[in-house]
Amino acid sequence: MLDDDITLNHLSDHDVVRLVAGSRNGCAESQEAYQPALQDLAHGDPVAWQRSWGLTPAAARRLHAALELHRRLLRARRPTTALTQPAQVAQVMLPLVGLDHERLWCLCLDPRSRLIGEPVQISQGDVDGCDAGPRSFFRNALRRAASTAIAVHNHPSGDVSPSHADAAVTRRLVAAGRAVDVQLVDHVIVNATGGFVSLRLSQPELFR
Repeated sequence: MLDDDITLNHLSDHDVVRLVAGSRNGCAESQEAYQPALQDLAHGDPVAWQRSWGLTPAAARRLHAALELHRRLLRARRPTTALTQPAQVAQVMLPLVGLDHERLWCLCLDPRSRLIGEPVQISQGDVDGCDAGPRSFFRNALRRAASTAIAVHNHPSGDVSPSHADAAVTRRLVAAGRAVDVQLVDHVIVNATGGFVSLRLSQPELFR
């Protein structure tokens, strides 16, 4: 399918998928027949990949395994030091944010601001339309004996600009955190490419 002297960074997205799929017949031959987005591969649906990328079931399984390995490698690179910067939070969340719908997570931190366990998914759907209530959020933080917590949610569109709903959720979480003595130290919006915005930095008045 490919010459040995062609480096991977010169391959098209289509050819990289075919290469990971494992064989010439593992993926449809015609690039013109479809124009799927690489973003689709982050959704973790091998059945959908068979339609959009023309993969056989076996090739879809190989691709799924390769993507899972990538996610595990990203988790292995998570910082073990204190999470004090939004960029660190974005790095922690990279394995989780390639989704076609919004999700809200709680990052539980110990007294030294180190992550306790894995990020906890609190809700799914638009942040203003799903169960993003403080009770569910801080129930998980208290269960892990967290000293502080960070809220994180993804914007599948790629635009990490905070909405009015994002600000409103932040206000509720900050107030609830004070009531249960678990400070919300930030609310970070992330996207699938590593982009992020910290509401503590962009709208510090929400945390006063």
